[in-house]
Amino acid sequence: ATALATKIQETKGLVRPSFDRSLENASTEDEKSRGLSNFELYATLRSINAQLGGSKAATRAFQLAWGKELIQSYAPNANRDDFVTPFPEKVEEELSDVDYDKNSLLDALGKLTVFLGKMKSGGVIGYSELSIPYDDYGSVVTVALDDYSPIGAEILLSEQGLGEGPMQAVLRALLADAGIRGELSTFYIDPSTTRQEAYRPTQLLLSANSLSKI
Repeated sequence: ATALATKIQETKGLVRPSFDRSLENASTEDEKSRGLSNFELYATLRSINAQLGGSKAATRAFQLAWGKELIQSYAPNANRDDFVTPFPEKVEEELSDVDYDKNSLLDALGKLTVFLGKMKSGGVIGYSELSIPYDDYGSVVTVALDDYSPIGAEILLSEQGLGEGPMQAVLRALLADAGIRGELSTFYIDPSTTRQEAYRPTQLLLSANSLSKI
């Protein structure tokens, strides 16, 4: 723990000038607060990755442990009754022929619903939407988040191959705990443009696909 704390302070000193430049351009207190949060998240996760020696197995183990800790902290008692989706009438039909325990998935999505509600209350995200897309027969779950505060840090971490953010950690942990495996894809979206030179993503879309029993 002491070695990690030292590494985080070293990393902060190394990357602070890059973040300071963007903070200087912040026009509101909210922008400045988000910039500082991104700085803290990036420096911490970059340091953890370095401490783990870049090991993919160790990084995945950390992600699962982190995700479980976040759920335990913010949604320990949530279950399927807390799951909110725009298409509730389709859920039973979509999950009618899956090889995994559908109730375990619904419990996981209930926990995720409550967790995202806490994140919205804390200003980390804006609008959120969970869905089991129709005609994918329970093989896909999507999580869409608007006005996602940590997106700047996450994009940097992704581009540098240094790991994923808290939402991916939570979703991976929930699926693992439900006895479900699959592939997780991450997309960063700017809803206002597709022009690369003006691209400023604010939305996070997670797609867990090819879901099956572990």
